[in-house]
Amino acid sequence: MTTPTPSDAYDVPVPDARKLKPPTATPGSVVVTTLFALVLLALAGIAIRDFIIEMKWISGTQWIAAASRWISSLSWQVWMRPAAVALIIIGLWFLIVSITPRSKTHFAVDGVEDVDGYSPSTWTRRVDVARRSSAVARDVRGVLEANSVVKRRKVKVSVLLSEDSSETRADITERITAAIAPVAPGRTVKLKARVKKVDQSVAPPAPIARPAMPESFATEAAKSESASESESPTLIKEQS
Repeated sequence: MTTPTPSDAYDVPVPDARKLKPPTATPGSVVVTTLFALVLLALAGIAIRDFIIEMKWISGTQWIAAASRWISSLSWQVWMRPAAVALIIIGLWFLIVSITPRSKTHFAVDGVEDVDGYSPSTWTRRVDVARRSSAVARDVRGVLEANSVVKRRKVKVSVLLSEDSSETRADITERITAAIAPVAPGRTVKLKARVKKVDQSVAPPAPIARPAMPESFATEAAKSESASESESPTLIKEQS
């Protein structure tokens, strides 16, 4: 008799990594089925009302019976042709929505090693990679604004620079490529730079002039200056 080892007790089949599916958006058929559910609930409410009227619990006209009599009395009219075409288009739209596969909202993070045979179960969105790219671009000196859009094969980055230079452009491209390489490798960074324009026609403000001295103060200052000159002694150099 052998005692099972822990590895045998917990030996479970490893699923195929290729079968792991990324997160997806809500299918469009949810909207259609929700509308149909609301319509059916409204018809159920009308049916309950007509039943109550039929049981003589309340007075009124039955809507379903009145609608049936109106439809049975209809004859061919001009408005029926565009109405039929509209209904056909709506029916085709319902069919397309019901068979359209759900769109993928996330993609797998590449560059991560598998753990125990499982594929990396870390997913990210394109908008998250775009935000990361914009944040990296804003850290570069001379970048005033940055916006990014992530496509399947490339990352479009639009920046506003205070001064345009080839070194700044190369630095931005290199930093963004290094930042997104662990999560989204293989995407090419396309940089579009704009330089902030300074309006040269704006004249600098005029210097503030020194306030003029009042006339009375100027007269007194002149008198005091002349008096001090007349009272000052004359220096005579003695000859030896």
